[in-house]
Amino acid sequence: MLAIFIHKGAASSALGISLVKAFPNDFRMVRWLIFTFSMATPIGIAIGILASGAGEIIDVIFSSLAAGTFVYIGCTEIIVSEFSVPGNRWLKLLFFLLGAAIIILLFFIPGA
Repeated sequence: MLAIFIHKGAASSALGISLVKAFPNDFRMVRWLIFTFSMATPIGIAIGILASGAGEIIDVIFSSLAAGTFVYIGCTEIIVSEFSVPGNRWLKLLFFLLGAAIIILLFFIPGA
């Protein structure tokens, strides 16, 4: 819970700054978007509690959605911006492929 609290504070500060820059004359929109962002965690926790006893297929669906979100953000935001900066591209590629290989190898761990 402490990790979520700390992360949510940092993320909301960054989001607030970005929203004020994006909508400098529309503070009503900024407040609405910040409210929506702040409600996402409690709603997500409530959905998680309700879905916890719903069965294995529901667990697989929500785990897939979470993993897909991380992969999407990684591929569209982080990797693109990292490889667009010149310098150490081969080293970045090496570590990217190493990380992908480790994730793939985790699939083969028995009982996991």
